[in-house]
Amino acid sequence: MRFNKPTRLDAGIFLVSFAVLLLELLLTRIFSVTLFYHLSFMVVSLAMLGFAAGGLAANLWSNRFRESALLGQLSVLSLLFALTTLVAVFVALRVSVSLYPTRGNLVRLAFIYLVCVVPFFLSGLVIALLMAHRAERANRLYFFDLFGAAFGCLAFIPLTNLLGAPTAVLIGSVAGAGAAIVFAKDDSRPLFRASCLALVLFLLAIVANARWNFLDVKVAKGRQQPPTLATKWNSFSRVEVETLGQPADMWAPRPPHHAGLSTTLDPNFRTPELYLRYDAGAATTILGFDGDVNRLSFLGYDVTSAPYQMRRYNNVLILGPGGGRDVLTALLLGSGPITGVEINPVTLDLMRGKFRSFNGGLYNGYPGVNIVHDEGRSFLRNASEQYDLIQASLVDTWAASTAGAYALTENNLYTVEAFEEHLKHLTPNGVIAFSRWFPSPPVEPLRVVTLAVEALRRQNVTDPAKHIFVVRTNGPDPRRALSTILIKQSGFNAEELTRLRAWSDRMNFVVSYSPDDRSRGIGPNEFHELLSPGYERFVANYPFDISAVHDDRPFFFDRVPLAPWLAHRIGVAKSRLGEGSLTLGVETLLASLIISAFCTVLLLVVPMVVGSYRGSRMKPQYAGSGRARSLTWALYFSGLGLGFISVEIVMIQRLNLFLGYPVYSLSVVLFTLLISSSVGSLASAKWNGAFRLSISLAALCALLAAYSIWLQPVLNATLGARTPVRILTAAGLLAPLGVLMGIPFPTGMRLASREARNLVSWAWAVNGGSSVFGASLAMVISMTYGFSAGSLVGLAAYSITLILIIVLTRLQARVLTADVEGTRAHGSRLPA
Repeated sequence: MRFNKPTRLDAGIFLVSFAVLLLELLLTRIFSVTLFYHLSFMVVSLAMLGFAAGGLAANLWSNRFRESALLGQLSVLSLLFALTTLVAVFVALRVSVSLYPTRGNLVRLAFIYLVCVVPFFLSGLVIALLMAHRAERANRLYFFDLFGAAFGCLAFIPLTNLLGAPTAVLIGSVAGAGAAIVFAKDDSRPLFRASCLALVLFLLAIVANARWNFLDVKVAKGRQQPPTLATKWNSFSRVEVETLGQPADMWAPRPPHHAGLSTTLDPNFRTPELYLRYDAGAATTILGFDGDVNRLSFLGYDVTSAPYQMRRYNNVLILGPGGGRDVLTALLLGSGPITGVEINPVTLDLMRGKFRSFNGGLYNGYPGVNIVHDEGRSFLRNASEQYDLIQASLVDTWAASTAGAYALTENNLYTVEAFEEHLKHLTPNGVIAFSRWFPSPPVEPLRVVTLAVEALRRQNVTDPAKHIFVVRTNGPDPRRALSTILIKQSGFNAEELTRLRAWSDRMNFVVSYSPDDRSRGIGPNEFHELLSPGYERFVANYPFDISAVHDDRPFFFDRVPLAPWLAHRIGVAKSRLGEGSLTLGVETLLASLIISAFCTVLLLVVPMVVGSYRGSRMKPQYAGSGRARSLTWALYFSGLGLGFISVEIVMIQRLNLFLGYPVYSLSVVLFTLLISSSVGSLASAKWNGAFRLSISLAALCALLAAYSIWLQPVLNATLGARTPVRILTAAGLLAPLGVLMGIPFPTGMRLASREARNLVSWAWAVNGGSSVFGASLAMVISMTYGFSAGSLVGLAAYSITLILIIVLTRLQARVLTADVEGTRAHGSRLPA
């Protein structure tokens, strides 16, 4: 395969694609901070429809983009993209939107969306114009398009870690200005100079923002941001350290802030502490610690200290130690050694660096404490030790994932398989302690209990009810109640239960469930009903979904699944579960699905309505079947967009647990699929005919079908390997998929352009629109039926495109046959 030297057009599309994917990932990261996680998903998803709208504009305004002026127009559009990217991020960081659906909030949210859609529209227009005017080189242009996107994905992590998300956006503007320079070179001297000036200004802005932070989060989640002692970004979080009000002195004593504290604690008690906040929302505390644990005796008044009230533990594992509160509790109450597994490197940097003296060097080799950087299940999977206690207090995230919030409420720590791993790493008398919020009704604690029941049953425990203890706070605000659920490997004995009850009574806590409740005449409540012989019936009839979740569908926080909710609303199947209200995240996902479906239909219909694809626009031999062929081609490219994004999303989800770190899953899947697809695109230059295209699609469908059956066993077989081996395994599995997925789009572009050039821009539009729709659809199916079902969306989409190519081939044969017969009837001779 010969590879010629890249041209100006190749370089331009590379830079634009690099910039637009980088912008998509960075906006998702920024909106996770400034908006709420579900709004972040919706805004970025719908903004990507602007990318598809660019293709529609290229089609409808095709007469305005003449070949003679194309390079100058591409340069102007690229420069506008660079400028509007800066405007979009400025608006995203400055406009305040709160959670409440008031008119003002809706107007501000719409304004943010409209501003953010502009750079996506402009970039989509640039690429669609390139594809339409150079359709004969579609495989090469698509190669550089995917190649640029792959490097945008690759650059996202180091740029965000190094510069922070707002400053990293300026790199996208630099790339856009670079594209403008490439297009304007030798075409327009004034435009070339203006583009060079813009590039220099963007570079200066990067340096200035790194020094003065003029482009940073000013408002978040409807609130003005308070002054911070430190702020750091990485690819999946923004971590800031604040003082809790005045005075600003770190060591000034303050009222302790934690929902788990007992009401019996002296209200005048004060202690030095700082707020460690993630994405301007979820927070934990860093306690001032001078090495004397006795000064932290108030930690024994916290409901999260419940496991230590039974006995001392020789080996403790804490998942997600954050600011070190649980570590200090273990030290105070005489347990150790202690291992903490922290997933966020920024937290470790802050604890080990700037705030080392404040926390007493707790994460810097403190005696009896070992803090490691890893994901909880990944660490346990490779650990050989057994622990007396495994603790996780409020470990979750409400942030949107950088792949577009596709992990909307996903958490691999709260599944049956995860609890099985915890139990397998316990000593015979070991304990698991999970702390969750205790609202009314207590959906999360009940669901933790169902996870424990299923995991214990898999360990051949015949009566799980004897192995579970639940205690909660009893403060003045029931909405802030916190519970701790204890799961004991060998079951609780009478002495342990007596100690737990005595401590709970002293703290004015409420014991929601204890194995000895029945003998004491206590109950019944929801936990007693759940842990009774009618367990399955209670779970089935509960008004919220408290069933045990598994690795294939790890949506612990999804309390009302979409399928029963819809079935109940349309009257297909009435159920108590269907009567409930969807979470805000799922409501937003459903709204995104409906809006993107509507917009995708518009992208299909509008060109037909305005007459862009009447038979007369087709080449003479296809004129008779113009509308049918045009619509078939549009559906073909729509299916490709739906299939590609579905495979991408499901693979990110399925490999998340395998790779053991969310950022690995995102970067490995996106980069490998994009790079390998670019290789497939380049190789497709040899695949000129519809027959060969059908073969490649058939091979892709066969591979997807094989993966749906054998992928998980392959992953399970290498689950215990070292991280580099797992990354190579994942890349090796993804690469063949990517190569085959890179062939159908450029090949289809070339075939469609032979019939009508304007088909290409329409194809780009519907492909982009269906990608946004497919993202929401794959997420809805995965949340409702699991990742295994979600993987079938991609298989179905590519199968449909295979059928459509066969239909197009037959239509072409019919048209050519009729043309031959007509020519013979007129006595003419066909050209050789």
